[in-house]
Amino acid sequence: MMKRFVATGALALLLGASGLAQDAPTPAPEMANLKYFVGSWTCSGDAPASPFGPAHKTQSSMTLKPDLDGFWIAGSVAEAKTASNPRPVKGMIHIGYDPGAKQYVAVWVDNFGSWSAEMAPGWQGDSMSFAGDQTVMGKKGVARDTFVKKSETEFTHKFELRLDGKTSTIVEETCKKVAKK
Repeated sequence: MMKRFVATGALALLLGASGLAQDAPTPAPEMANLKYFVGSWTCSGDAPASPFGPAHKTQSSMTLKPDLDGFWIAGSVAEAKTASNPRPVKGMIHIGYDPGAKQYVAVWVDNFGSWSAEMAPGWQGDSMSFAGDQTVMGKKGVARDTFVKKSETEFTHKFELRLDGKTSTIVEETCKKVAKK
């Protein structure tokens, strides 16, 4: 009797799981609007003097790809270490779409212990601006990341952070897509 109960239970779980797989959620169609970011990028720009240090030039690389069954665009960002930038930023980002809020979502973590959760309504012409809370060095602030398409292979990015009642531009950069080999 017990074997029959276990076998029946296992069959019910298997059938239930296959039913769940058929009803599994699919990525929001709005995710197609993020395909622009997919690929490898090299970025160069300026980091003005800020709470994080003196002004310096920046060089970084970024690679983004679809992840987690297409629900997210995920990737990493790494600045180059230079004499004027001895502690470069390294971070990970996930960008997705929240159908309930009808907003794009960007989640960031980095090697400064910072993390942020920002939202954007989507592309406004050639610009997409994410804004939200960021915690950095134990302080809560407000972050804004603005991306402006210049072409299919180039965009500008400006990151601003409001900490202790003062807004600072942390970096302004131009990113160019690396051609596939």
